[in-house]
Amino acid sequence: MGLLIRLITGGGVPAFFFFAFILMLLWNSLVVGHLGWGPTLSYLQTAGLWLLISLAFAWAGIGSRTAFGVRRRPRRKTSLGDEIERRLEDSFSRDDVHERRDDLGDRIEGKIRRGFARWVDAEDDTDWSELGGLIERKIRKKLGDWVD
Repeated sequence: MGLLIRLITGGGVPAFFFFAFILMLLWNSLVVGHLGWGPTLSYLQTAGLWLLISLAFAWAGIGSRTAFGVRRRPRRKTSLGDEIERRLEDSFSRDDVHERRDDLGDRIEGKIRRGFARWVDAEDDTDWSELGGLIERKIRKKLGDWVD
């Protein structure tokens, strides 16, 4: 177990080859074996695919502390959410900030729920639990149509 943790946290060449092997096993077992999609991949094909995935996500800054040993500059302390919150607080008086935030949240949630309801051809006031089942059925149907 300690070796696996060191591989994951330490990274490097051994981790690359280890995860390429794991990716090959997963692809050939799940995607090809169970789902019947796509070709079986050899170890070298999988290592090449893993290299492309690693490069794509490293350059995008997803899931990597460094990109090829070069440390990136730290991000700014403020995020988009902090900026939106600051602007909302500036636009409302101090007394009704919380009341308006709750109202805004309810309106946003309603708009999202209505959008999903229209997508699955349901009523606008459909409950989230029922809507979840309808969305799941629609996605399964779309995936089935896409596979066939």
